[in-house]
Amino acid sequence: MRGIAVLSAAGAVWVLTGGVVPPMAGYRPSLNLRLVLYGVGSGFVGFVLTYGLLGTVVPATAFGVLAVTIPFQIAGSRERKCQAAASAAWPDLLAHIRSSVAAGLTLPDAYVDAAERVGKPFSETIEDVRRYLLFGGGFTEAMKIVRDHANDPTADRVTMTLIVANETGGHRVGEVLSMLSASVAGESRLRSAHDAAMTEQRWTAGVALAAPWAILALSIATNPQASSAFGTPTGGIVVGIGLALTIAGYLLARKLAALSDAPRMFRS
Repeated sequence: MRGIAVLSAAGAVWVLTGGVVPPMAGYRPSLNLRLVLYGVGSGFVGFVLTYGLLGTVVPATAFGVLAVTIPFQIAGSRERKCQAAASAAWPDLLAHIRSSVAAGLTLPDAYVDAAERVGKPFSETIEDVRRYLLFGGGFTEAMKIVRDHANDPTADRVTMTLIVANETGGHRVGEVLSMLSASVAGESRLRSAHDAAMTEQRWTAGVALAAPWAILALSIATNPQASSAFGTPTGGIVVGIGLALTIAGYLLARKLAALSDAPRMFRS
């Protein structure tokens, strides 16, 4: 039986580390199917490994439930880092646009020049912007492409301000760009400082999540009476309540440590 469990765990690890799951034709899930499969595989591996070490179903199930969240936590962390990097690139873009406009370029040409200088993430949409500027659609539609690709509140504010500045024109364009650049740069600095200050609180939340379960696993592994006690219905209830409270406390701590996001002006 344990040999089958080990083989099953090995198969789950293969899926997690690069195995390809065949796509299902005609199925369009609202969630990321690959991420869901990673979560299921991670939970299964966590259950099998914990059961192999402790030999008790209920605690192993709790560890499996906690392991399900690992891929989602990793994906969320990567997405937040990408959004932070994209938001931090806007002040550089606006600074280049200001200097180009001051040198005599039109706002659309200044944007293209600035996007080429800054590079990612703006270089990913530069060809679409050029196509709209050259073959119809104009600067407004080009900025909608940039906004939809960025998909964050900063992009909403910046692109709409650039659209209005381009339509209005005149000598106030430079002043508008200056105020916009200062606002975006100030917000980026604030979020970076807040994120650095909250690092300790995030680590504390992670330790608070892991510590009770590490103690539980240690006591079960070293005490046969604890192992049999947590295998009873009463032990299952205790573990279930502890699991719910641990997850709720962790989510609450992360929520309190997070800086609220600006509301979206537009959505794709």
